[in-house]
Amino acid sequence: MVEKAADTGAEVGIIGSGNKPVAIHTLAPLLARATACRNPTRTIDACRITCGAGADRPMRAPSAATVIFDFDGVLLRGDAFGLFLRRIVFAGARLPVAVILAVLLAPMVAIPAYRPRAAWWMSRIGLRGRSADRLRAELGRFGADLGAEPERIIAPGLQMIRTHLDAGDRVVVVTGCEHTLARAVLDAIGLAEVELVASHIHGPKLLVHNYGATKVVQLAAQGVTPPWRVAYSDSLSDLPVLAAAGQAVLVNANARQVARARKLLGARLTTVTWKGGRLSREDEASGPVS
Repeated sequence: MVEKAADTGAEVGIIGSGNKPVAIHTLAPLLARATACRNPTRTIDACRITCGAGADRPMRAPSAATVIFDFDGVLLRGDAFGLFLRRIVFAGARLPVAVILAVLLAPMVAIPAYRPRAAWWMSRIGLRGRSADRLRAELGRFGADLGAEPERIIAPGLQMIRTHLDAGDRVVVVTGCEHTLARAVLDAIGLAEVELVASHIHGPKLLVHNYGATKVVQLAAQGVTPPWRVAYSDSLSDLPVLAAAGQAVLVNANARQVARARKLLGARLTTVTWKGGRLSREDEASGPVS
């Protein structure tokens, strides 16, 4: 569930350049890989039926220009679900369990491609024994509290969303964060009208991990199909999303990330540095997130 890992090794080939959407010759294989996961036919709508909750706001008609925003690292400082695990799930008497898991999963965490799987094991074990209703309530409360922490909000990202909304754009936040948690944060920071496509869990069971190329699949399942006008992300794991945009914006990227993204996206890549919120010790300890 921890969406923001270090750079992935996914390669996305770009044909053409400029500001117009271009053909992406490796996007189809990426989507094929995404749909060949543990639940290949699972969509967010199916998860809502399974969970009996978590329905989001109705999707807008696709008449407006579509703008895609990542969540962790673009709107929120740090990793929201990781913070939930540390502050709520593994707090107090369960802290030793977290330490043991961290040691056992360290070899997986060291390999970027395996970090999502390590995060899945951490959350699955940590959430074991919690009912779906209890977990949903905890996530909602924690998200509301997190949204009320001023240092957590990346002010330029929030302002940019509002700018797009004021311009009449259709804004969709697409994230690997859990749906109830991300929705509560967005509502708390005044973005209740913004559409959300996120990961879904039912109790400790992960139904959809909305990560990497899966984001494009889940967006399409909600009627949000490429190309989109602009996409904002701070992670190269979102290359499938960035590659499908007329303008790709990489947020707070280091030189290595920019070089890789520029090679793949060409002139369509823009980089921005958005400050707002101070990185806490718990964020520094968890490393880069996406």
